[in-house]
Amino acid sequence: MNKLKDNLKTALGDKKADIVLKNAFIINVFDGSIECGDIAINDDIIVGIGEYYGDKEIDCTGYYVAPGFIDTHVHIESSKVTPEVFSRILIKRGVTTCIADPHEISNVLGTDGIDFMIQNSKRSVMDIFFMMPSCVPAVEFEDNGASLTSEELAKFINNEKVLGLGEVMDVPSVVHGNGDMLSKIVLFKEKHIDGHCPNINDYWLNAYLNSGIATDHECTTPEEAVKKIKRGMYIMLRQGSAAKNLKDLLPAVNDSNFHRFLFCTDDKDIVDLVEKGSIDDCVKLAIEYGLDPIKAITIATLNGAQCFGLRDRGAIAPGYRADLLILKDLKKLKVKDIIKSGKLYVEDLRENSKEEIKPSMNIEYIDKKIFRVKAESNRINTIKVVKNSIETKKCISEVSIDKSGYIDKIISKDVLKIGVFERHKNTGKYFIGFIEGLGLKNCSIAQTIAHDSHNIIVVGDNDKDMEIAVNRVIAMGGGIAIISNGSILDELCLPVAGLMTFSDPNFVIGKIKRLNKICKNYGNNEALDIFLTVGFMALPVIPELRITARGLYDFSKNKFIELFI
Repeated sequence: MNKLKDNLKTALGDKKADIVLKNAFIINVFDGSIECGDIAINDDIIVGIGEYYGDKEIDCTGYYVAPGFIDTHVHIESSKVTPEVFSRILIKRGVTTCIADPHEISNVLGTDGIDFMIQNSKRSVMDIFFMMPSCVPAVEFEDNGASLTSEELAKFINNEKVLGLGEVMDVPSVVHGNGDMLSKIVLFKEKHIDGHCPNINDYWLNAYLNSGIATDHECTTPEEAVKKIKRGMYIMLRQGSAAKNLKDLLPAVNDSNFHRFLFCTDDKDIVDLVEKGSIDDCVKLAIEYGLDPIKAITIATLNGAQCFGLRDRGAIAPGYRADLLILKDLKKLKVKDIIKSGKLYVEDLRENSKEEIKPSMNIEYIDKKIFRVKAESNRINTIKVVKNSIETKKCISEVSIDKSGYIDKIISKDVLKIGVFERHKNTGKYFIGFIEGLGLKNCSIAQTIAHDSHNIIVVGDNDKDMEIAVNRVIAMGGGIAIISNGSILDELCLPVAGLMTFSDPNFVIGKIKRLNKICKNYGNNEALDIFLTVGFMALPVIPELRITARGLYDFSKNKFIELFI
């Protein structure tokens, strides 16, 4: 009550504000205008715009002030650092709010993983909200570490950090009305529900939207985006590390529908976050590709806040949270200062927390014999990597067969073995297939990052090196290992569910850069991040051909297919 009374007095000009940004070019995301004036702030709230005086005044003459950016869909685990560390990276890029889906860690540790993310985020220097993972496992036949039922998700329904239900990627379960999926949707019907529906047909889309799903981040063409907007969806323009759809979808944005678009990063590596940026990168790219700067900033701020029901942020107006960016340049988006919750942000130098979290590896060491493939014909189905996309293509490769009846070598160029090993419940499940387009030679990599079940995935052209790589990852308790000629070239330990580390960002960035440099030296395509790409090869909810611990999965046929033709 007293706080409100003070704010009313300040708004009327009868009392000084705590802080006033003087003479700013204020970006108004409600009507697309730019007005010159002062912004008065008390505590963490904007109380007035006009002419004001404050106990502290910041001269913004010649500078633009914009609302803080919002990442509307991100898997923090993909950065390889904890929410606390992640927040310190994003706030420097002007991102003051993010909406995270802890889908990755949940597939490994279940509700314990969600609890860890929420607890760790309390040390964040930005606001982190969460969407509860809807598909753990992603589909019924996955071999992940946990299953989240509607009953288990219900314990989070009243948590103030939880905004709703995360990306509903099991589209068939929705449209066919499968029981527990519908129970989850009903549980969160009064909140927000995110979607995930690539290449959905018109009738399925109608059925899908009856469930109250509001967003989609899997569009790949402007036509697909426009179709979904016409049916009432918000479309996320995604600019991640592996999946980059912003440029392709931007032609769909126009004066009539730009309020239905959002920006998101989905999965972005820590190196990209530090060197290229987060939502600030989305805004800059959109402007570079021809979008009006005010519209780009509106997409990055107000649209996301309105979509997710965050009524206290996303704009510069009385009563809104004082999350603000002071910009030197509007088009180049050069940030001078960041104000978070009414305070000028100064880098937080606290030591990173290191909460206890249970081990995530439950698998025996393997033998190289496991990689020998008995030939049933001389033609095989092969996963083909698609440049700048997490989608793949199904292609056919020819093989030669040795005297013992096993595959000797692949006749096609640039084809490697790829294997997935279940690591959560020691079931012994695994499958060996083949992949084209990674460009790696005389080198094997293994990692516990393999969306969404996060089993061990390995690629290489030498069975012994592949064995060593897998076993090294097991010994580390999760992470990434590179092997060549029997030697460990480098590795990154990820003790938090095999996905994240508590380590300082500079250490993690240095490691990742070295790992990528090693792979480039062994033939990996310069334009392709092999670790991010390989990490998506086990995700059966994305077109076209994937590999899991149970075999090759054809997305278009919605079933497993044989390796041999």
